[in-house]
Amino acid sequence: MTKILVIGANGQLGQSFQYWGPHFPHFKMLFKDLPEFNLLDQDQLERYFQSTAIDVVINCAAYTAVDQAEDQPKNAHQLNATAINSLSELSKAYGFKLIHFSTDYVFDGSTDTPYGEDDPLSPLGIYGKTKAEGEAVMQSAGIDGWIIRTSWLFSPYGKNFVKTIFSLLQNKDEINVVADQTGSPTYAIDLAAATLKALDQKPAFDGVKVYHYTNSGHTTWYGLALAIQQQINTHCKIHAVDTATYPTKANRPKYSVLSCEKIKKDFNLNPQAWESALKDCLKKIG
Repeated sequence: MTKILVIGANGQLGQSFQYWGPHFPHFKMLFKDLPEFNLLDQDQLERYFQSTAIDVVINCAAYTAVDQAEDQPKNAHQLNATAINSLSELSKAYGFKLIHFSTDYVFDGSTDTPYGEDDPLSPLGIYGKTKAEGEAVMQSAGIDGWIIRTSWLFSPYGKNFVKTIFSLLQNKDEINVVADQTGSPTYAIDLAAATLKALDQKPAFDGVKVYHYTNSGHTTWYGLALAIQQQINTHCKIHAVDTATYPTKANRPKYSVLSCEKIKKDFNLNPQAWESALKDCLKKIG
């Protein structure tokens, strides 16, 4: 039986793995999060892996507050890069495979065609820079694993755009939503399922491979807000605004659609459209 440790188990992606745990009975899945599992406490990590044999570590822990990262670069760097270095060292020492999630924000958004796994990285803000550094650390560590980049994550769990808009639409008369950033919304529950299905195929791990996974299709934040409104039928007015009139601390890519052809081909996966994923999510929220 494959023993899988999911780190960051209380975040939206970690909870999505918990959702699927019972559906993969031949995986023994262990779920850990703060305070009893601290990625920045090297001694605690060492003790854990000394006492527990693990085949695969799935790291869902990350510093994801994009704007806050501009004010807290050290905190972002610790979780998104330093911690990945620690996990990579432990992977080498204890022989587990490492699966780590990264982001569309490692790209600058200056293109208008979907990004491939091998396109050059050019992050705009601290969050993207620290995630890119975490990728580089893992790729140069001489270990086996996957880096899975995703985008615009939403789910019934934790804090995310879909839950925020769902709440605002029911409590406000009007809201402004950015309409000039384009990406692919990704249902964390689908991402977790895809990862486990790929693992289920007993892949031959050989070095660190990079994959992209999102739901199919793309939209803007404004388009996503409209789609939420269509599902829940409120009278709140949604105004489309451009990034310039809604400035944020961190610059965000204008276009960050990821090409998922590689993961689809390697593992015979067929991501559902973001619209149908959104319907499922709103049922679970509502």
